[in-house]
Amino acid sequence: QGHLHPFQPASGRRATGPRTLRLTGEAADGTILDAATPPAGVRRARRLIDEGRRAAGRTGAHPVVVYLLTASGPDAEARLRAELTAEGRSAIPDLGVAGDAPAVAKAVQALVDAGADSVILQPTADEPDPEGFIRFTAQEVRPLVP
Repeated sequence: QGHLHPFQPASGRRATGPRTLRLTGEAADGTILDAATPPAGVRRARRLIDEGRRAAGRTGAHPVVVYLLTASGPDAEARLRAELTAEGRSAIPDLGVAGDAPAVAKAVQALVDAGADSVILQPTADEPDPEGFIRFTAQEVRPLVP
């Protein structure tokens, strides 16, 4: 199941393109996907990573970590949309989450269901209360994630 905790693979690699994702499967101990990866992208990445692992004859676990752009509290939806627009990613479906703890937990679960082993909540750049975001994650979201 997905977890909300730091991940430090022995040789993890950040990857996005198909060749790089296959290569992480062949040579790395884990893969890190950035916050521009929606559930469909995680499914695609997991498939390509697994192709690379099979080609290299690798067995065992290969953790996939994905960042989830997250906004909570007042104006959460507006802050999320503004950041996605500024990054040129507003047209990507199912990218990021804005809302309360159940909404965030549902987005985490969607990424886990798509193949992520761990999900790291990434606050928007204009998060008004970083310490509150950490408390929200630990006290309200974490209990809702199996």
